[in-house]
Amino acid sequence: MPEASTVNTTVVAVSFAVYTLAIIGIGLYSARFARRSDEDFFLAGRSLGAWIAALSASASSESGWVTLGLVGWAFASGVSAYWIIPGCVIGFLFNWFVLAGRLRDRSLELNALTLPDFFAFSFKERLPLLRTLSVVVILVAMLLYVAAQLAAAGKAFSASFGGVDYRVGVLIGVGVVLLYTVLGGFRAVCWTDFLQALLMVGTLVVFPIYLLATEGGYGFVAEQLRSVDDGGLLRLTPDKVGAVFLGFLLGHTALGINFGYPGQPHVLVRFMALRTRRAALVGGAVSAVWAVCVYWGAVTIGLMARAMTEAGAPWGQVMLAEETRDVYQELGLVLSAMHMLPGVLAGLVLAAVLAAICSTADSQLVVAASSAANDLYSRLFSKRREGSHMLVNRLVVLGIGLGAMALVFDEGVNVYQYVLTYGWAILGASFGPQVILLLLWKRASYAGCVMGMFTGFAVALLWKYFMDNQYVYESNGQYHVVEVYNLTLAFLLALAMNVVVSLLVPRRDR
Repeated sequence: MPEASTVNTTVVAVSFAVYTLAIIGIGLYSARFARRSDEDFFLAGRSLGAWIAALSASASSESGWVTLGLVGWAFASGVSAYWIIPGCVIGFLFNWFVLAGRLRDRSLELNALTLPDFFAFSFKERLPLLRTLSVVVILVAMLLYVAAQLAAAGKAFSASFGGVDYRVGVLIGVGVVLLYTVLGGFRAVCWTDFLQALLMVGTLVVFPIYLLATEGGYGFVAEQLRSVDDGGLLRLTPDKVGAVFLGFLLGHTALGINFGYPGQPHVLVRFMALRTRRAALVGGAVSAVWAVCVYWGAVTIGLMARAMTEAGAPWGQVMLAEETRDVYQELGLVLSAMHMLPGVLAGLVLAAVLAAICSTADSQLVVAASSAANDLYSRLFSKRREGSHMLVNRLVVLGIGLGAMALVFDEGVNVYQYVLTYGWAILGASFGPQVILLLLWKRASYAGCVMGMFTGFAVALLWKYFMDNQYVYESNGQYHVVEVYNLTLAFLLALAMNVVVSLLVPRRDR
């Protein structure tokens, strides 16, 4: 366990507590609007404006894997982590400018409240095969995804307050998220995520600029990293070409992440909740600018933390030591803030980390609740098909949150890897190709959608389990490791499966 900080931890705790109470207060206030109907609990009455939708969607898609995971990845891999900027911004632009308006109009026309609703109603499904498969995908992926966020919370609290055990940090994280999500539903999620997005972008822009200005800028980074791994941390791309470079480009460290954006239900639900189609255009611009700022800041903080550690900063050595780096390498933002900022500002940085965690976990919990309560209980079992099922909604949110907590009581979870190769990959491969084809290709059929979704789900899980996202080949007596990101492979296979089956078994409901 590293020393907590060189600042007054009481001041940090008070600053953080004030922010947390404000977020909980907003969530509780919004609960008064969430008692009317399932549509209000799940889609805020389809009333989201461009700014609320854009910033809440952005915050919910960029979780603790940015404030902890991406910072840690940059700390370990160097300047090549800047590839994450085009690796994600392209996905943002495609979602907002190609899918958002179409999904909003189509879901309104179908009166679909959830993504499984959208799939089932698009084909006038009688036997709930596609709906049930969608719910299974969501519940499995969201359990893993929320678990990663709680692991991030545990790490952040443990690093910030030396006397706080990792497990206590997990309990604090799950307690904060569950409190306002259980009561307020989607409206609470969007309102709180909006504020959390502003705090995230403020922290991840101002703090790296401060570090660059006070420590000597990129020249200091280059000087300190030049001798590490023969200058490997300063290479933007791998020194190998061919399959190795292609694997890097389409992997989770570069452009491969883009394949996940069209399939994230906690993001797509914002599009379904837009007040007007025009809001998608403004939302796209806002979202893209926010993303560039946040990714640049996270990577820059990671590079500065590594450079300062190489220069001898004592607080950073725990991130390099072989026996502790697996646990602490993702804590560059928290540790540098706790040792370089006044207590109030360090508390705000910790709040920004929790904001990133909460803004994703709360959205995912609502999506999971909508899947179980609306798509199973309401549509298939309950005779009360109209009206609200608040008790079921809230019990599912509580159950998923507690289940996710149980998965990560071991502090060895790598947040960056856990998110991108489990939650993000499963959702992106299972839903992304199906959403794209349904909105852009009139010949997409029911059979094609079912087979495409099953293919994406199975490949994303099995490839990671059996191959560990790597392929090794020999050339001229040397072994080369090629990253085969399970999301990229599963997405492309699912897309191809949907197209082929749709051509072989065309839809009959048109």
